[in-house]
Order: sequence, then C-alpha cells, then structure tokens
Amino acid sequence: MTTTPRLAMSYIVSSQAQKEVTHNEALNDLDFLTQPSVLSTTLAAPPASPSTGDAYIVAASATDAWEGYDGCLAAYYGGWVFKTPQTGWVVWAQNLSQVLYYTGAAWALLSTPKLNGSCTWTPGTVADGAGVLSSTITVSGAAFGDFVLVSAPYDLQGVVASAYVSAADTVSISLSNTTGASVTFASGAWSVRVIKA
Repeated sequence: MTTTPRLAMSYIVSSQAQKEVTHNEALNDLDFLTQPSVLSTTLAAPPASPSTGDAYIVAASATDAWEGYDGCLAAYYGGWVFKTPQTGWVVWAQNLSQVLYYTGAAWALLSTPKLNGSCTWTPGTVADGAGVLSSTITVSGAAFGDFVLVSAPYDLQGVVASAYVSAADTVSISLSNTTGASVTFASGAWSVRVIKA
C-alpha cells in the first residue's frame, strides 16, 4: 500500500476491504501531527499507562515498544504510532515549555538568533543634559535593523543606556543623562545582545 510522501499516511486503494481502518489511522496521524504538542522529550521507554492521543519525542537509546525509534514522534492510539520527522518539522515540548524543530539530524531549540558582545568601558562623568558614546564593540553578524539590548555593570542612577548597530558587525553604547545632576561612572564590563530582526 502506498503512502503520502511527507506524513507517510496510507492511501485508500481501490477494492480495499475495511477502508475505514486506513481512513481512521490517517485521522489519528493528522490528530497528532497537526500543530503537534508532545508531553516529553526525555523518555526512552513508553509510559506504563498512556492516554489516547499522548505524544512524545522518543529519546536516545529507546527500549521496549519504542526500540529503534530514537528521535521519532510517538503517539498512542490504542497502540503506539511512530513518525520519522522530516527537516523543518516543529513541535511544542510541554516538558520544556519550548518550541523545537528538526534539523534533519536532531531536535533543536527554535529560538531567535542572538549575538553577544562585551567591552570594558569607563564612561567617566556625564553632565546633566549630556550624553556619552562608548568605543565600538565588535559583534560578528550584527546588521542595521537588528535589535540591541545593553546591560550595565552597575546602577545607572537614572541615566539611560541604549545600544544600537552603528555599522556592520559593530555595536555602540550610548548614555544619556537627564537626571538634573552630573553622574560619574567607573570602569566596568558592559554587555550587549543583538537580536536578529
């Protein structure tokens, strides 16, 4: 019997007896593969008392009914059904409260790419109404339009710190003082995080 190319669901063929079995199996496959949500990604053996519709990503070195299905999606519908993931499949992992995607070789965390950088900077005295700019920080991959967060090594005493991509692969930190008085800062390790737009 032939199957669909992506989800490997069995086609109903002409003159097939008990077509409802094939149809119902396909509905179960769609039930757990459409907007999939798995209970866990860490189990290597099936749970003792699964409920209908429970789904898992099978952990490495699987045993018992899951043996040989490492990394596959497993769902329980009166028996275990397994699907081999394809590159790009996305799953919500309830035990991690995170979205995972299949790289083609393994499940990985789906996240917004972040680039980090740091520098040692001594802002010195910043007069009221004035600003000061750091020397540039090299952050490979930073580009115009990316979001930049900055972390100060001490209390900024009301001075506003911001950071931005000032050139390709380059971030600058800006301090702006509107506190009504001069503020003096010592040397410290400043961190920036670029979030790709």
